Amino acid sequence: MQDILEIIKTRRTVKQFLPKFVEWDKISKILDAARHAPSCGNIQNWKFVVVLETDLKQKLAEAALQQYEITNAFALIVVCAEAQKAERYYGLRGDRLYTVQNCAAAIQNILLEAHSLGLGTRWIGAFEEEMVKRALSIPEEVRPQAIIALGYPKEIPEKPPKYPLETVVYFNKWRNKIRDPAKYMRDYAVLLKRKLVQIKEAIIKK
Repeated sequence: MQDILEIIKTRRTVKQFLPKFVEWDKISKILDAARHAPSCGNIQNWKFVVVLETDLKQKLAEAALQQYEITNAFALIVVCAEAQKAERYYGLRGDRLYTVQNCAAAIQNILLEAHSLGLGTRWIGAFEEEMVKRALSIPEEVRPQAIIALGYPKEIPEKPPKYPLETVVYFNKWRNKIRDPAKYMRDYAVLLKRKLVQIKEAIIKK
């Protein structure tokens, strides 16, 4: 089994897709991964609309600020939130925060499972919500959260830069940094690798 950290690190946002058929077995695994995401109180207040028809994909691309390149993706998955369900249990916080978190967790599962199956994805959050609702006959009380373009990637983008671990991690208090997180967390693999580098450098100097 491929290490999940490697899947996370190698996943990319795909901008161009090949006009290639995607097996339903893969799509069903991706949807299954989505529904197994965590949610507040396990309420699972999400729905997934799988769009395969060309004319509907065109309408969604138009709604997504004319990002017409996504029409080449084999499928568009629209992740929808049933916010009222969360509000019923958790009030305003359930509506405005927990619902978004729930759907984001499901979306991340979609992205990672798709990548593990050799597919590419593009998470689209910029769209005219009412246009999406009209195109897919989504009821008024349900809110589209994202459009996920899914298919075989035409090209794999380069890895984008990421902040080093020590710049984004604090311990116990805000801005309380550890100069060497690997040493603090006893990451022996990193520490041993550093030691080997030091030994090699010392040998070269001699």
